[in-house]
Amino acid sequence: MNAKSIILGALIGGIASAATAIILAPKSGRELRQDIAAKSGEAGVILKELAYNATDLLQSVQVLSTEGTTLLKDLSTDIKESVANWNEEMEPEKARLKEEIKDMQKTISDLEKTLKKDKKESN
Repeated sequence: MNAKSIILGALIGGIASAATAIILAPKSGRELRQDIAAKSGEAGVILKELAYNATDLLQSVQVLSTEGTTLLKDLSTDIKESVANWNEEMEPEKARLKEEIKDMQKTISDLEKTLKKDKKESN
């Protein structure tokens, strides 16, 4: 819902309630005219306040949107940098683990050969 719809709804509601109150109130013509003048002045003040508040709200939403976009961009950049740094830091570990796996495979292969050799000798 946008601010324009809210302002329009409040204006229409205010006018309808003022008209209903004036029509249903049993007053003389002079009192009725005085009430109409007073109520229209009050309605003008309320409408000005409402317009000011709507403008203020719109500006706040725009600022929040801009700051939120900037914050998300900064956060995205920070995350990308952190992942890149982590990958760089892990490269030596990856290489070390690959070497350890190769060593383990060689040891297993050597053990298998030894077991086969021992088995042949015992037969």
